[in-house]
Amino acid sequence: MRKSSLFISTILIVFLIVSSCNNNSVKKIKADYFDITLGQSSYSAYNKVEKETVQSLVDAYNDIKYNGQTNQQINYEKAITIIFIYNDQISGTLVIDDKGIFNLGYVENYEIEPNNDIYKQAKEIYNDLKQQY
Repeated sequence: MRKSSLFISTILIVFLIVSSCNNNSVKKIKADYFDITLGQSSYSAYNKVEKETVQSLVDAYNDIKYNGQTNQQINYEKAITIIFIYNDQISGTLVIDDKGIFNLGYVENYEIEPNNDIYKQAKEIYNDLKQQY
């Protein structure tokens, strides 16, 4: 009886440790539209971009993998802020600079995996929206 309870306790502890480990990816979101900011200029994509564009940016966000926390600071002069909105509520926030340093609206900064092009994609969308306004 004691061996089986020890075994179950060990399995439970291992499960809790594994399930609490960070897998270095973001929590998946959905969005109907987003607001995007660079510097002092902010634009809403609401009724301004196609659904495919919104979904593409959401997919890029959901694919974010990162190397872990970093001490590097975000360069706010070049940082793009994206606020994703789903059912009239914020579903996610991303602040990312041209070097791939980002945060998700929290204090901690992370370094994005180099193969993610969300900054480039966001910059193109920002420039398109800027021309529409």
